[in-house]
Amino acid sequence: MIGNEASSSITIADESNMINNPIIDSPIDQPIDQRNTGKGNPNAILHSGRPLNNRQQKLLNMLAGYDSKTTVNKKDANMKDLSALTAATGDEFSMFTKCQEKLIIRGNSNSVNVNKKTAYQLNKQGYRWSGHTHPGYTDLCLWASDGDKLILKQFKQKMSAIYNSKGNHLLFNK
Repeated sequence: MIGNEASSSITIADESNMINNPIIDSPIDQPIDQRNTGKGNPNAILHSGRPLNNRQQKLLNMLAGYDSKTTVNKKDANMKDLSALTAATGDEFSMFTKCQEKLIIRGNSNSVNVNKKTAYQLNKQGYRWSGHTHPGYTDLCLWASDGDKLILKQFKQKMSAIYNSKGNHLLFNK
């Protein structure tokens, strides 16, 4: 002991209690919340190989291959889901909405099989073009092609959306 320093004692906690009930002092020590695992997130699917969420996997199961179609309740699919499907498969997907239903069509890596005549018929049935996806992650993927603009002209709407594999999107017009 140097000088007049008083001695101090340290109480050591019972180790078995520390193991069963660890003290968490900071958020970094806290467990990762299940919501933040990246499951179903297009960017996490693309870059980290995370899986589709259950809803997205169900959609993909209904859209087994090129030109397959399914109709779902409006609340059971959105454009972020299609972006996740594109991230997982490398294929384009297109979504059309009418009242409380959504029609989804699977394409391939370059296009969805919707031509001018098909778009005209969908419009006559009351559908609007919610949007479609383009595989890839750059801003160039978000540019509308001449074909995209031709299809949009068949609908009585001014704009539609293009989503890429990361979940980013842009609106485009005729």
